[in-house]
Order: sequence, then structure tokens, then C-alpha cells
Amino acid sequence: MKILLVDDHRLVADAMAIMLQDLAEEVDITICYTTQHALGVVDEGRDFDLILSDIYMPGIDGLGFLHGLKQRQVTSPIVIISSTENAKVAQAALDQGASGFIQKSLPGSEMLAALKKVLHGQKYQPRNLEAASTKPQAMKRASSSDSAALGPRQLEVLQLIAAGNSNKQIAQLMEISEATVKYHTSHIFRSFGVHNRTSCIREAQSRGLIENPVTDN
Repeated sequence: MKILLVDDHRLVADAMAIMLQDLAEEVDITICYTTQHALGVVDEGRDFDLILSDIYMPGIDGLGFLHGLKQRQVTSPIVIISSTENAKVAQAALDQGASGFIQKSLPGSEMLAALKKVLHGQKYQPRNLEAASTKPQAMKRASSSDSAALGPRQLEVLQLIAAGNSNKQIAQLMEISEATVKYHTSHIFRSFGVHNRTSCIREAQSRGLIENPVTDN
């Protein structure tokens, strides 16, 4: 079994690689510490039976990685493994094409069982995240149509845009490149169907995605 493992924390990646050896009799693991490197590996034409990635990554985050894999028409099951317990983030990953969302807090045996489910064509989401995402139907629709279209990093960019920060300032605050800020901003604009920041902020306000809306004095 060939596995692509993407995590920017080397200690975590190394520990997971050891655990993943119990997934099958023969396991060949390729570790990448950035999503950019992982996409480069995929671009080399290498095939994997399973792809695992953290969600909060420097540069292109896990959701951006999922988008990149989708553009490359990768058919391997992709699982997000993260320490977050945010149900919206989990749902966004599943909506973006992930076959599963697994919390790093799970015992190794449960994590392996979840991965085996995914390898057998099933989707996996922890029960506590399923319970956390249970809302009145109207709110559920809003979450699916609005925030689910944006990744956690894009939601962060959106908040910083609403606060009046320039691309350069956002890049400094988030410790990412201006090119990545522009990538996230373009995705937000496309998701909202807008072409400038003013319209973007107004649309975000109407969708309830900005907790402290910017108002004109």
C-alpha cells in the first residue's frame, strides 16, 4: 500500500508513519512537510492508495490542497487528520472532497479502523463532530451554502479583509506569501460572486460570516 502523508509537524508525521505501518502488511509511506511539495509529488505522476493531510498548513492549507488534488483529478481517497474539533471545518473538508475527517486525539487503533473504513469506500466523520454540526435546518443550509465553501484560512483572510488590512498586511499577519493571500481572496470572490472588496464585505455581512461587520461612519 502506498500512502502520501502531509503534515508540517515532523514529529507528528514521523509518529503517524510508524502507526500507519499497521494498516497493511506492506506499507510504503511518502512524507511531505508542505502541501506544495505534496502537489509536486502528485505532479510527478506517482500514484497512491491513500492520501492523508493536516488541515492547518503553512502556505496552501488542507482545503486548498484538496482543491489542488481535485483539479488534478486525483481519485485516491483523501483523509484530513487534524487536531481541530470545529464541525464547520470538518464539513468544509468533506464538502471539498475528503473521504474522511479524523481527529488526532483518537487512539491509534480507532484511527486505523477509521482509515480502513475509508479504504473500503466509506466516509468517516467522528461522532462528536456530527453532533456538534447538528443545527436547525435553516442554519444547516446557511452553513452548507456559505462557510462550507470557504476553508479556515480563507475565513481568516475574510476577517482580515473586513478589518481593512491590505494583502501585504494580511500576508504578514498570517505569515504567508502575498501570492497565497491573492489565491485565497480570489477564491472568496468567486464563492461570493463579487469582484471587489467592498462587495465582498457586504456579501459576507449578509451571510453572517463576519462577526464584527465594518460600518461606514
